[in-house]
Amino acid sequence: MPKREKNHPSALQIEYVCPKCGKHLAWALPSTIIQCPDCGKWVNSKNRKIESEVFLPIDSDQLVLFPDC
Repeated sequence: MPKREKNHPSALQIEYVCPKCGKHLAWALPSTIIQCPDCGKWVNSKNRKIESEVFLPIDSDQLVLFPDC
């Protein structure tokens, strides 16, 4: 199995937050498109609400980040 670069952009997840209603949707790859279950808005990496620019490795077991700690 080839060794994956830790900082390769396609191997990192970003947080998707609905720009219309502010609902936290999911951590997913930047190529993902998610429909908000509350308001129905389609959210992608370009129109998502960015609360903080944090990246999560795709193989991380961490479910929740605490950026203010």
